[in-house]
Amino acid sequence: MCDSKRWIQAAALAVALAAGGVGEAWAATQYWLLQDVVFTDGRTANGSFGYDAAANQVTSWNVRVQGAPGILPFTYVPGNSTAWAGLIAEGLPEQHFRIIFYANEGSGGAERELRLSVVSEPVGAPPSIPLLTLASGGGYLSAECCSIPGRGISAGSIATVPFPPPVGLVDVIEFYHAGLGHYVMSADPPEIDALDSGYFAGWTRTSYSFKAYATGSSAGSTMNPVCRYFKWPVAGVTTHFFSASAKECWLVDHLFGPEWVIESDNMFQIDLPDTSTGACPGGTIPVYRLWNGLLPTNHRYTTNLAVRSTMIGLGWIPEGYGSVGVAMCAFGP
Repeated sequence: MCDSKRWIQAAALAVALAAGGVGEAWAATQYWLLQDVVFTDGRTANGSFGYDAAANQVTSWNVRVQGAPGILPFTYVPGNSTAWAGLIAEGLPEQHFRIIFYANEGSGGAERELRLSVVSEPVGAPPSIPLLTLASGGGYLSAECCSIPGRGISAGSIATVPFPPPVGLVDVIEFYHAGLGHYVMSADPPEIDALDSGYFAGWTRTSYSFKAYATGSSAGSTMNPVCRYFKWPVAGVTTHFFSASAKECWLVDHLFGPEWVIESDNMFQIDLPDTSTGACPGGTIPVYRLWNGLLPTNHRYTTNLAVRSTMIGLGWIPEGYGSVGVAMCAFGP
């Protein structure tokens, strides 16, 4: 919250300094932060996006919405969604400007859509613009739909910030439980401390890890949020599943229902490989996913080819994209 306030204060100062030359001051891409955005079901949205007024396009975005009954939590980023911005004429005097994020959450089409409506094009002045909520004829001008139960936005605004979110890195640490024969990984410092301290008994570090992007980092075209699911105990054993694919994250819920519970839509962010070849973008390294093929089920994620070969020798099955099963692409050395 403090960082958000500093951003807004810095943006307001920039406007004041640019008085008399606003058009030139806001010629470059401007970055907008969602402020106190609340849905009609009480859930919230946060994040930011960049808008280039000269090109009339959204240039970057990282917008996270909370889940609700029948609605999975979701983070819209360029890796899993597209964006559109423009003037909407829904009957004067309700002509307004709208920013829309389209996501293919599941099996096809723009199944999920977040609409943010403001009275005019966001060009940097004023530095804070309320979101339009209710239309005079009924319905919500700012809302999320379409394959999910529709929910309007009842409050909130967007505010200019001087810079996009920084690109932060996190260490994704692997742990092993000898008694269970299971692996798990975490990028959450409190959870890592709990695993290290024995609060979650039986887990020890394997010495393997990889680097990913922190939640909320500026997202490139192949960066995706990583969801984590928790499986209810089978024979007293629990497990977790991670994926950087919006479709996979949706399918776990769609195919297995209450057997798997989503813990987060965005544990950390990471690049997704080419889904046909498994090739990772330049500057990243493959993270291989392997499945034990047993009940209780477990997965292991590794960047180490020797570890991958050892697990296959033990009967684990490669999963992922391409011939070698690449699930995601970690930040390179």
